[in-house]
Amino acid sequence: MAKIKYTDAKGRTRWVRNDEVAAIVKQLGEYLIIGGYPEEHAKRYAQISHTISRWPESIDELAKADDLAKLPGVGGVITEYLAEIIKTGTTKKFKDDQYGKPPPKSVLELTQIERLGAKTARMLYQDYKISSLKSLCKAAKSGKLTGVKGIGPKMLETIAEHCGH
Repeated sequence: MAKIKYTDAKGRTRWVRNDEVAAIVKQLGEYLIIGGYPEEHAKRYAQISHTISRWPESIDELAKADDLAKLPGVGGVITEYLAEIIKTGTTKKFKDDQYGKPPPKSVLELTQIERLGAKTARMLYQDYKISSLKSLCKAAKSGKLTGVKGIGPKMLETIAEHCGH
């Protein structure tokens, strides 16, 4: 694993690897919200993601020193998930069925669209069985999303642009 560090626009030391791990942790939080995990618990993953991306030390070095709990908001079982992400690039938490059958990981493609957050992705998945960018594009093109609460004209336009319509 490359230990590439850089200086951000504010003069802070940042690590490329920290950014990569932070992105996975952020996706995990979004995935949990989509899957029905209580939002008040899932939002901590976004906070932890932000902390990791801004942390001045390498996440790999923290893991190697068994010092992940040094990160604010990280402790207990989250330390295990984070260690697993650092080691393998994923975590068993993506398959957590505590709140029912977990959604397919492809549902995270929806949150890559600007202003389409995890709660909207959850609604699209649960209410309209939209589980990927491909199924979202198909639904938008067919008019299935017209009049859907939370999907206004600007969002429909953004989706169409993202889908190449």
